[in-house]
Amino acid sequence: MTSVAVVLGACTAPEAPASSTGARATATAEGGPGAGVTSDLPPQAWAAARTDAVTRLLRARAAAADAGDEPGWLTPLGGTSAASLRAEQAAVLARMRAMQASDMELTRVREVTAPVPAPRGTEVEWDVRASFTYRLRDFDTAPRTFDLDLTFKADPARPAALVITSCAPSDRPQPWDLAGLVVRRSPTALVLAVGSPARVDEVVARARTAASRVAAVWGEVRPSVWVSPATDADAARLLGRSAGDLVGVAAATDGPLTPGERAGADRIVLVPGAWTSLRPDGRDVVMTHELTHVTVRASTTRAVPVWLSEGFAELVAYEPINLPEATVVAPALARARTSGLPGALPADADFEPGTQTLASAYGLALLALRTLADRYGTQAVVRLYRAAAGGLASPTDRLDDREAAVDDALRSVMGSSRTALVQQWQARLRHLLG
Repeated sequence: MTSVAVVLGACTAPEAPASSTGARATATAEGGPGAGVTSDLPPQAWAAARTDAVTRLLRARAAAADAGDEPGWLTPLGGTSAASLRAEQAAVLARMRAMQASDMELTRVREVTAPVPAPRGTEVEWDVRASFTYRLRDFDTAPRTFDLDLTFKADPARPAALVITSCAPSDRPQPWDLAGLVVRRSPTALVLAVGSPARVDEVVARARTAASRVAAVWGEVRPSVWVSPATDADAARLLGRSAGDLVGVAAATDGPLTPGERAGADRIVLVPGAWTSLRPDGRDVVMTHELTHVTVRASTTRAVPVWLSEGFAELVAYEPINLPEATVVAPALARARTSGLPGALPADADFEPGTQTLASAYGLALLALRTLADRYGTQAVVRLYRAAAGGLASPTDRLDDREAAVDDALRSVMGSSRTALVQQWQARLRHLLG
């Protein structure tokens, strides 16, 4: 994902004719956001006052969240369902505090629907989408963004006296939106899980195992945030994906990533259906694989071809696993038997979710990295990755540039070439095909 810088903008209505005195105006059907609403303010001023009031209220709520101020967080909530909304939002704030969400800031406010026409003195409602950033204390070194859809109600004559009548995630919920969330914190892992105590304990233990395995290869490990929702549907929403994208996926790493900068707010989301179907060793492999991505993204500044990033994560994940190689890469061997020996390393498109090449691409990438590790040593592979992923990407950084960076690293670190790697990789495949 890429992060997008946003600035606070005020929504204003189109210019509308004012009265001859300029003291009072009635918006007409053509008046835009204030259409049909009679107010002591001209339509454009009413729209600006409305946005200013919303902005002030949401900034105050963000400050209340940072301070753990429940009264300040709940006071603006009203409407016919105020009691249930307050109970729901009190639970949300409690989960935010348990997660130690901090540095919350409002970054943008935009009206989605304007107030509907209403007689003078009648309260009107309108919908707003608001963007915020936050960090998880001791874990995030960069902010994450989330959006909320809110409905406001106010008397146009008193735009500052407004209340929130509904509040929900716009598209992607945050972990604090998960009912029943359990928070477990250690120096190396923040586990945010929904489920039985045994399930939470298992995620905590396997996160610890994954951390030791990544550190043993990469030399360090990034403090990580693990999210374990109750359902695959929740996992899909957290990741901003469709359920079809996650078929066969047991976990995924998600977070903002800007070219030339280190990732600083990644989340590893476990997909419960596929994850619980795995044997214990398989769960360790999946979690080590994803933590490898998080750690590498947090300590490098440039993207690499997917065959290298996925192959390296598989190399680290399977390092302590005692399984026949032909078993580990069975989908790759099956594809080679039907389609012939591949002539080149897997393309980025081969790793797209839902493609028929996905499973075989992972196996082929692992074999490429194992070919390098067996010949030059695992630490040489680490140096190769750091060399290819270091430095600053150019504004026009393309896949060709990333492949060229790998070629340069092969020469400088290993005194080898892509041609040699492909030939050695194909020989390994032939041997496995037997």
